[in-house]
Amino acid sequence: MKWNAAVVAGMAMLAVTALLFLGGCTSTSTRSDLHVVSVNGGSTYYSDLINQADTAHIFIPVDQITVKFSDVTHDGSAPVEPGTGFDEIVVNHYHVHYNNGIYSDVDGGMNVIVPSGGETDAAITISNPSEKGALLGTITSTVTSTATIVFTGYVRTTGEAGDHVSATAYLTVQVDNFGDSDVNQ
Repeated sequence: MKWNAAVVAGMAMLAVTALLFLGGCTSTSTRSDLHVVSVNGGSTYYSDLINQADTAHIFIPVDQITVKFSDVTHDGSAPVEPGTGFDEIVVNHYHVHYNNGIYSDVDGGMNVIVPSGGETDAAITISNPSEKGALLGTITSTVTSTATIVFTGYVRTTGEAGDHVSATAYLTVQVDNFGDSDVNQ
């Protein structure tokens, strides 16, 4: 078969059309997508192993961060009115994984409602405090890790569970005994 300009142009047009249909969202929702706007305000998180500022009250700090979610409609249309129950996203689970295994994976439940076209803040725990105690004395310098955090939930339609949604975020975490100041404030 001899290739001519018309055949090559037709194949190029077909390839571009296929790319347009293959790109898009990662959720199975036909209405809205869950987006993570920010994790820990966009800053590195400093996981302090122990707080000895008050020698009468030594404790292992809990690693808790804030997450800002948004509910983005697929077609860019106006959001549904608040309180109607249509197109709200319910975030009900999260999973944290550290790329270098400094901490074990963490799974947690949530019950966070993100209104259609809106944003909502939530807090999650990103490590197990009992593992921090085991790291004391074994870390000789600051360990840097990337935490991959996957949030899952569903689009609530008329008060029921609808389409599945998910969003992934990444957080740089530094682990060490940082003295006894609150390094995350």
